[in-house]
Amino acid sequence: MTDIWNGEDRRKNGREELVKAVVCAIRDEALIAGLPAEEHREQHAFLHEWIEEIKRKRERNEKIRTQVTGWAIVTALGTIGTGAYNAAIYLREHLK
Repeated sequence: MTDIWNGEDRRKNGREELVKAVVCAIRDEALIAGLPAEEHREQHAFLHEWIEEIKRKRERNEKIRTQVTGWAIVTALGTIGTGAYNAAIYLREHLK
């Protein structure tokens, strides 16, 4: 594999290890503090909503980035086309 893939794998594994560490720390703290099961389920529900919200924001940002890039390309092509059209008219008028 290339270094790029190895780097991505390491980051992914690092994130998974971080998630596992956080889960274990929360579980240990909950056992020590005697967290009620209902409150523990509410925390899981909150975290799930939070993760889904982050995913939606990332998808929205990617969609916006794609649209802005597309419009920038359309604008650039339109500017080039307008310039070429005006140059053709100028040359036609002055080369008679």
